[in-house]
Amino acid sequence: MSKPSLPWAGLAGPIYTPRELKPRKPYVIYTCWAMVILLLVGGVFTRFKIALIFGALYALTLLTRKDIAVTERGLEIFYQMRITTNYDFWPWEEINAIVVEDRNHPELIALHFGHGNASKRFFFTRPDTEKILILAREKHPGVPIRQATDNPRSGGFSRKSKL
Repeated sequence: MSKPSLPWAGLAGPIYTPRELKPRKPYVIYTCWAMVILLLVGGVFTRFKIALIFGALYALTLLTRKDIAVTERGLEIFYQMRITTNYDFWPWEEINAIVVEDRNHPELIALHFGHGNASKRFFFTRPDTEKILILAREKHPGVPIRQATDNPRSGGFSRKSKL
């Protein structure tokens, strides 16, 4: 079985990939695999056979690889599992908001991409963030780009009763 190539591998334009804010430590990965083994053994040697299913699903989750890129086409997310692949594509025209959240990290800035009523958050380097925002304004001029400290409901709906 050959490894599938990424959907954006053949693009000529810029490709921006996010960074991980806090990657998993090795002891966490080893603990997760120990949990998989415990579930599988528990499913075999006890009457709770559903533990086998949970162990298999947990193993698939640990083996899943998630690749993300912001390209000229939009936001692209590609999940690779051992049994299947899944490709989420949000074109620039369908992205309804971008929120910039600066968490005072020396290198990374969080970008929240809105698509319908869903939102995804990714961390990019400061130079990449500026280039992504320029690309977003170029590809979809009407997309609102806000700072996380902005008040989106200024003068709008209020929860207090007007009576």
